[in-house]
Amino acid sequence: MGSDSAPPQELSDEDFVMLDPAVEILNVEAAAYSLLCQTDLEVGMVVPPGEGLLDFVRSLMGTPARVGALRDEYDDRRLIDGMLASLLLHGVAHVTSREAPSDEELARLRTATYGRVARTRRRAVVIELDGAATLEQWCAGWSAGETAPDVRLRCARLSDHKPALEELARRRQAGALRAHHVVVQAADVRCDEGTREALVRLGAAVELEGVRWPAPEAPIPGLAELTRHRVATHAIMSPDASILDERVRDRAVEWVRSEFVSGLCLRLDAPAIWGAAAVAEDELRRVFHAVHALEVVLGDVVVANMPSDEVLLGNAEHIPPPEDRSVAARRLRLAYLRWRIPLVRALEGSYHWAQFPEVEDKWIRSSDDLLPNHPELLGLGPGRTIVDVCGGLGRVARRLSPSVGPEGTIISIEMRRFLTERARRFAYERKLTNLQFRPGLAERLPLPDRSVDAAVNEWTGAIWDLGLGPAMVKEMVRVVRPGGRIAVTHRLVQLRLAALDQPWVQYEHIYRWVREAFHHPELTLITERVWGQTVPSLEGEHASHFIEQYMPCLGNPNEGIFGHEDTALGSTLADVYLTMVAERRGS
Repeated sequence: MGSDSAPPQELSDEDFVMLDPAVEILNVEAAAYSLLCQTDLEVGMVVPPGEGLLDFVRSLMGTPARVGALRDEYDDRRLIDGMLASLLLHGVAHVTSREAPSDEELARLRTATYGRVARTRRRAVVIELDGAATLEQWCAGWSAGETAPDVRLRCARLSDHKPALEELARRRQAGALRAHHVVVQAADVRCDEGTREALVRLGAAVELEGVRWPAPEAPIPGLAELTRHRVATHAIMSPDASILDERVRDRAVEWVRSEFVSGLCLRLDAPAIWGAAAVAEDELRRVFHAVHALEVVLGDVVVANMPSDEVLLGNAEHIPPPEDRSVAARRLRLAYLRWRIPLVRALEGSYHWAQFPEVEDKWIRSSDDLLPNHPELLGLGPGRTIVDVCGGLGRVARRLSPSVGPEGTIISIEMRRFLTERARRFAYERKLTNLQFRPGLAERLPLPDRSVDAAVNEWTGAIWDLGLGPAMVKEMVRVVRPGGRIAVTHRLVQLRLAALDQPWVQYEHIYRWVREAFHHPELTLITERVWGQTVPSLEGEHASHFIEQYMPCLGNPNEGIFGHEDTALGSTLADVYLTMVAERRGS
């Protein structure tokens, strides 16, 4: 999908290429790279650091450039062809005639380009459950097309559609219906246990319409029953100008936490926030920063009427906004793009870790991974429910999937939304239907008390160094039922076998930190396992498989091959891990 697709065509020297007139170069302070924003298609693109790369982009703005002249001017034909292919692949540029296109010609080029781009991205499928279409027609629309669908089921009342939801869940469990993600949007979420179980088996999140900002005055009928059944539930709210007030945002946060709601879907409406007054872009950004402040605290907050991060990253289908939207709405949308694209790009890092399941065994092989090979340590079996905290790209969830069977559920919680989305993609590709991936925070698990059978955490990065480990363990204990178990795994030390006198320790106090966090009044320590494996050299591996890269890029800056000179990457390593398992006491 997206960046994994092939270039649209081979270019001859006599072809002409031009950036779409909607492309902007964004100002990114204190960054080595530059960013492009295709404001009509609403996708971002990275221009990596490198002499002449931004000049190359500028040479394609406004006037078509002859491909042969570009190849002659910049010498490195392979580099030029790679950059042109990237621009064309993501709809940022078009193959044109010698002259700049007229408005009519540009519209034709966009139609052709956007149609080609859409065929490489996840489809958006909307099904009106209250409409006249039959279930078979819904399923036909769901299954049409070659790419994974993001399915949205809309209705007034969940209770009206129990048989349909049960049948859709049955078909999905049987593999007849497949989806990247399913959302059910409703105004009334009251329903019986059978309907709630169908939502779990469908892997669906529920979005509740019409929730008052910043918190409803009375309990919402049916909401508590949904969250107790571990259904991911989001409140759709339309904030006013009070979103800029931290005390008002705190009320929203308090309500979300108290009701175990997974997160917020905010609809930003310019007149509701600013009235009829013209607003400077800095004022628009203040609202975006307020939304982000909620996102930082709650872990799962989106602006529902703006392009999703997956659209900005070029992974999901772009849905054009209504043509008749107001000038204020257009300005708000454009300001959002200029703000959000740099923020999403800044979340990427330069870490050396597996970016695809196919290469994940280079870090931890399935044959050596402790918990998937010893599910009895967690008391796992068919029908069990597990929460995987800081689930990343879903390795732990995928490997534990067979231990709970198709009737079980593994809920993976990860702070970074683009990792959650990629984990969903990997589960879709492997036809796993008992996994749920949710954005969220380790210190604020959106699950009720005593609602899961086990909780696991592996490779938490800096969470221990930041002092969040005890809060995470406390949350794991809270959500696990009495008699259920929690497990935490972290690397103690890494050794280069060719230089055993040069150990690498990420966190010198990790054993003490984990041990102290497990000194909890409701925990009984079951076992401490120190185990290990050898990690083969990455010499000869493609760097792009191991270095974070999510936003489309002008070419591939990580296309190199690891060599022996890359210190530890060129060496055979030995990793030593600690896994601590405890059981929650009580009745």
